Parts: sequence; C-alpha cells; structure tokens
Amino acid sequence: MTTLTIGPDRQAIVTTLWTPFYESSGVPAAIRDGDVLRATGHTGEDEDLTFSADAAHQIRRTFVNLGGTLQEAGFAWADVVELRSFHVGLRDQAEALQAIADEFLGRPLPAWTAVGVPELWDEGSVVEMSCTAVRRGR
Repeated sequence: MTTLTIGPDRQAIVTTLWTPFYESSGVPAAIRDGDVLRATGHTGEDEDLTFSADAAHQIRRTFVNLGGTLQEAGFAWADVVELRSFHVGLRDQAEALQAIADEFLGRPLPAWTAVGVPELWDEGSVVEMSCTAVRRGR
C-alpha cells in the first residue's frame, strides 16, 4: 500500500491491487480525511485484474476488494456508514447482492443506494461500489 500525504491529516490511499489504475488515472483507492474514509468505486476484478463472467463472483470480489482498501486504511466494514453501488443488470443481481452483503455487513446495513446503469468504466465489470466510513472512539 502507498499512502500519499495531501494535507494535514489527509492522505490518498493506493492499495497494491489499485496501483495500476492509480498510475494510469491518478485516482486513489480512497481519501482518508482524519477519521473519515471516502472510497472510490471498486469493482470485482480478481487478483489477476480479470473479470469473471459470473455476476455473483464479481459482487463477492467487489466486497473483498473494497474491504481490502478499508483494512489497509485502518478501517473495518463496521465503520461503513454509507454504500453506493452501481450495477449492470441490478434486478438480476439483487438476490445475490443481498446474500453476499450479509457475509460482510452486520445489521442494520449502512445507508445504501444501489443504481442500475448501462455500463461501467472497466469492460467486463458489472458491479462497482464505493463507501464512506467513519472511525469513532479509537
């Protein structure tokens, strides 16, 4: 992981998996501002940077990838207060999305907006998720 200081108590987080995208775009995996982390949209690529044709696999990998950024920045899923997800084929993914979310998130779920879209940045990607996390009392 690379942490780039961009101001007092403010850092850009670039995980190992995120490095190729950061190098080509300049967009970090997340920005940590004090006790708040704002994660850029993460997708469900595997470690070899390819996308499975299976939407459920991509959903799970999206949670894994975003969870890795949270962890490397010193946050946990329990710190997430808001999720935003974008889906190519949202209604077809809904059942798997809910089941997989339950593997990572406790109840009540964070505030969550899920939106169906025609396409995402990376060809082959069918889900993208970003979040805001807040650390309290650590």
